[in-house]
Amino acid sequence: MQFFKLGATAIATGVVVALTMAPAALAQKPPTLTKQVAGPLNEARTALVAKDWATAKTKLAAANTQAKTPYDKLMIEKMTIVMAAETKDGPEQVRSIEAMMATGLLTPDETKVYKGALIKAYADAGDAAKSTAAFRSYVDAYGGTHDQYAQIALDLLKVNDNAGGLTYANKAIDTARAAGAKVPETYFIVAMKAHKASNDMEKYYAVEEQLVAAHPKEIYWKELIAGRTQEAPKFGGPIRLDMFRAMQAAKLPLSVNEKRAASTEALRRGLPTEALAILEPAVASGELSTPEDQESLKTAKKAVTDDKVSLPKEITQQLAKTNNGIALANIGEAAMSHGDYAQAIDLIQKGIERGISDAGELDVAKLHLGMAQYHAGQKDAAVKTWAEVKTTDNGAASIARSWTLISQVQP
Repeated sequence: MQFFKLGATAIATGVVVALTMAPAALAQKPPTLTKQVAGPLNEARTALVAKDWATAKTKLAAANTQAKTPYDKLMIEKMTIVMAAETKDGPEQVRSIEAMMATGLLTPDETKVYKGALIKAYADAGDAAKSTAAFRSYVDAYGGTHDQYAQIALDLLKVNDNAGGLTYANKAIDTARAAGAKVPETYFIVAMKAHKASNDMEKYYAVEEQLVAAHPKEIYWKELIAGRTQEAPKFGGPIRLDMFRAMQAAKLPLSVNEKRAASTEALRRGLPTEALAILEPAVASGELSTPEDQESLKTAKKAVTDDKVSLPKEITQQLAKTNNGIALANIGEAAMSHGDYAQAIDLIQKGIERGISDAGELDVAKLHLGMAQYHAGQKDAAVKTWAEVKTTDNGAASIARSWTLISQVQP
């Protein structure tokens, strides 16, 4: 925790200067010290300057016996706190500061200083809970820096105050941004932990999107794309390949098993060009080396040759038909896998216009349309298309959000 350290010299400056005057002069200043207090208080000051703690303690005790007014008590405590700070007496610092604040005579500036000092005083006295509470109270009253808000958020999460932790994590993020600073990863992570503890994964991933935008690290991208998508109750089938596509677009290296799964899914979907792009370099490097991998590569190569002949014919046939929206969308995806983005856009749009009855399949088609638009350099159109993808149970909406983020983060 960042403490507002009690600097004895700084806090005592006004007291020391005032007490260099003669007792009579002190007694004439309103509000006034009781005359019998000024003498021992001056002697205590002299002892404090000399670091003669025993004498200072004795003289302060003598002044205390003569104190008649709250102002007398305040001035005595202002000297007492200096000695307590210099001797690192935590409990006495706490007692003295609380006594001063109880007089009601501190100026607003003094109150701020002593409330700050109380944070470290409680810590020095071994009372971590009160120190944390005082820290939070001070920041609430006077404002804080982004790292102070973040510290409070962490403290609250430690005691399972998720709502409070989230409030201060958001303050940390907002304050850092307002200061023109790059928001540290930890601030986002604290907010994510609060959402996760509250079982609000939608907001958890929304914060992680902000984290990825500011700190596009592999670990965050992987969780956002693969982790979020695979949580969908109906994840599988078409979306599995789209998950791998998004990972590649985010420049995430696919593992051996992921490459094998992606190429298998591409072949199953009738997209041999896409399967070949994964298999060929992986088999050549020995990364994929099983007999099954070799057979998949052979299958992909043959299918690519066949596809070049059959795809144009299939496009012509489907365009001549009606009520075949899903078939046109699927052929549009095939055109996209060949890098023919203009044709992919045209075919998928026509498929959507002709109608796709299943909401999940319709959103997959829109997802692919946005991808084709993005690859064709139509970023704004792609983002608009992805915003229309609402199906969450198959993972399409998660992938669409990931692509939107990719379009914003990747050069």
